[in-house]
Amino acid sequence: MGAFGLAISHLQYVDDTLFIGEVTMANMWALKTILRCFELASGLKVNFSKSHVMGVNVGGDFFGLAERSLFCRVGSVPFTYLGLPVGVNPCLEKTWQPLLQSLTSRLGSWGNKYVSLGGRVVLLNSVLNAIPIFFMSVMKMPVLVWKKIVCIQREFLWGGVKRSRSIPWVSWSVVCKPKRQGGLGVRDLRQVNLALLAKWQWQFLVGEGDIWRDIIFAHYGGCHPSPHLGGRPSGLRGASS
Repeated sequence: MGAFGLAISHLQYVDDTLFIGEVTMANMWALKTILRCFELASGLKVNFSKSHVMGVNVGGDFFGLAERSLFCRVGSVPFTYLGLPVGVNPCLEKTWQPLLQSLTSRLGSWGNKYVSLGGRVVLLNSVLNAIPIFFMSVMKMPVLVWKKIVCIQREFLWGGVKRSRSIPWVSWSVVCKPKRQGGLGVRDLRQVNLALLAKWQWQFLVGEGDIWRDIIFAHYGGCHPSPHLGGRPSGLRGASS
């Protein structure tokens, strides 16, 4: 990858494994051999019905051969990995539709329970504001999506679980102020989103040995601060690319 020759062959997280390689017959047979050796060594069986093979700018003939050889299904990009969409445009509203549906379904699961105003503030911070954090940790939320989430939260705060229309007695900016400043202490998701993304930039500058930093430098070029690849730091060039 890039001028540094960084090779990423696989990524693993708990029970998920993602193999990455060029579209060649040799790689396909090597992958089949690896999976077979894993079955023989561990006594486990690979669930090929849950496995997918996918690629970028790959012809259908190769996919057909891979499907028959590996006994798995053909997937497509974008796809979901670890609960996050991969290969999507975060600026599009449809990318955030699963998150909006999750918030709506969570409200529906609470049924007709009566929750006081103080309880609704607690639920806002502990549940409705916590659900989007996974998405916001890696993608910048569009303003339109933020407004829709605020609308859901506002209706719940003033209208209860049934989200009946009621008068918002104070503006949302006042609701998001700390309690010591006269607000309700509800976190502003837009500010939370920016803070989470800034954390990645900080880790990019001060972190060492993180593979995602190596991938960014190898893909976008520039001098790399990692001792594995050599070179000197290039500031924010890689982070802003």
